[in-house]
Amino acid sequence: MRLLLSSLLVQAGYVACHSIQRRQEVSSTDVCLRWAHQATIVDSTLYIYGGRSRKSSQQTENTWNNDFLSLSLSKDFNIASTPLTGLPKPNGPPAVALGYLWHDYSSLYLYGGQYSDTPPVEPDPFELWKYSIKESKWSTDASTTNTQQKIERAAEGAGVTIPNRDNPRGYYFGGHLDGYTTNGWSQSTPRLYLTSMIEYDMSSSTWTNHTEEGASFPERADGVVVYIPWGGDGILLALGGGDNVTFSQLNVIDVFDIKKSKWTKQATTGPTPQIRVNACAVVFSAPDNSSHNIYMYGGQNLQPAGEQTQYDDIWILTIPLFKWIKVDTDGQSNPPARAGHTCHAYRGQMLVVGGFVGSQLSCDTGIYVFDASTLQWQTTFHGGPNTSSDSTNTYDPSSSSSKQLYAVPDIIVSQIGGSSTGGATVTAPEKTAVPDSPLTGSNPEYTYKPDNTPITTAIPVTSTITADNGEVITTVIMSVTTTTPTGNPNPTGSSGNNNNDNKSTPVGIIVGSTVGSVALVISVLLLSLFLWYKRRVRDLQRSYEEDRVSQGLVGNRPVSMVSSNIGGGGAGGRHYNYSAVMDGRSKEDLMEGVEPTFWGMLLQPRRSLRVVNH
Repeated sequence: MRLLLSSLLVQAGYVACHSIQRRQEVSSTDVCLRWAHQATIVDSTLYIYGGRSRKSSQQTENTWNNDFLSLSLSKDFNIASTPLTGLPKPNGPPAVALGYLWHDYSSLYLYGGQYSDTPPVEPDPFELWKYSIKESKWSTDASTTNTQQKIERAAEGAGVTIPNRDNPRGYYFGGHLDGYTTNGWSQSTPRLYLTSMIEYDMSSSTWTNHTEEGASFPERADGVVVYIPWGGDGILLALGGGDNVTFSQLNVIDVFDIKKSKWTKQATTGPTPQIRVNACAVVFSAPDNSSHNIYMYGGQNLQPAGEQTQYDDIWILTIPLFKWIKVDTDGQSNPPARAGHTCHAYRGQMLVVGGFVGSQLSCDTGIYVFDASTLQWQTTFHGGPNTSSDSTNTYDPSSSSSKQLYAVPDIIVSQIGGSSTGGATVTAPEKTAVPDSPLTGSNPEYTYKPDNTPITTAIPVTSTITADNGEVITTVIMSVTTTTPTGNPNPTGSSGNNNNDNKSTPVGIIVGSTVGSVALVISVLLLSLFLWYKRRVRDLQRSYEEDRVSQGLVGNRPVSMVSSNIGGGGAGGRHYNYSAVMDGRSKEDLMEGVEPTFWGMLLQPRRSLRVVNH
């Protein structure tokens, strides 16, 4: 009996010790390659969960993992020595790839993902796993659904978190179901690609399925979804993706109106990127929210099958114009082409994590930084505090001067107007939106209201000149100007569709205003010079008449025949009334045809004076 008890105690101790060791196992940061992971930023920390990784370039199996890593973004670091931190490996959450991490600023939520196919692993029944950041603890999140359809685990979909602390929600669009995602699914049953989009309300733990709400697109996986703060509750844009046969073109974008829970479409302009899957995308908004710019990087083309090609290009889709702009990175130290990576917007930078690089490289450092303002790849990540609730990620809250972290690049400004700080004059898509599109209304987040009424203002323009005798002549002219607040390109009430013709309207307004202002200044100057000219001529007339009087003549008659008024002014108390000239002659007639011209006096004043005094 004593021997049996001792044996049981030893076994219990071994199990307890083994359990403690397992709980304390730390995720490895030393990998050769990492891709297809789940990642998100909460405050100033990047969290990375699971995915696939290789310890060496020869590894082909057991690449699925449930590694849990973090990266502090509060300080600068060089990408060659990224300070990743390995966190304890979770005991409950599975080793999955191609799922998504939502967050509500206090917890992470792991949805979806695919189990290993090499070697094959049977997926567990679906559970939503939750990680408390404060408690550093994983648990399953009890949830309910307000739809009749059961929520299953999908993989290869596109996820996004709505950055709202009061009403945090997560979305997951498309993807697929098969024997490596769904418990009980036979491997002989074909994979099912999805058109559905599920929503998870993290504050109420409630699911909603948006499958049948206006969707008119084929099933697809491996796409990207981004959130744009436009309209009532914002919109979601779905980019790229496909299945094994068909792929979503990027010349038409699927738009989901969150407030109306409805899908619409919007055509784009500009050169269209090649079809692709497994790309990444982030959004940088102008400081005033007048434009929202989607940076899409990388991805791959799956055709022909088994010979996929990875991309290393960067494209910008600027909203609301919906025009594609290709970023020229020739001559830069571009990272190797990749797919299955994640991108994250932080303090005006696009942080690229991981990615599958094909057979070009055996290993890859996996962390890269792109400056969204200068459009340059950087070797240093510039850290600092998170911009908190600022969804545009453009201002530094720790700076007393509100340091601007993102400046709209010139290649975007040239298409939408405004400047690096915002003030875009384009307020609608270049190709007309469908009637029920959320893009037909105004953007309440745009501080420059596009429906402002033009303002008429009377501005006094003052000109002052000093005559030769010291007299100051002041002229005031009221200049009436009409100004349209920035963001209103249609002061006459036109439709507001910004096509190629009316995109030049802001330039015309600027040129017209400039020419008008210059003309006004010239007019005031000429008027002032003319008044100076008349004053000068009057003084010369007096001088000329005094010479005539000294000779005993006024006009053609003696002085005695002219009425005079002798008063107390003038030298010797005598004052001649030069305005009382007889014979019906004007004062100009006293010049006897030798009065200097305006332009002559202006351009050659000395010569004009010699003519007068001749």
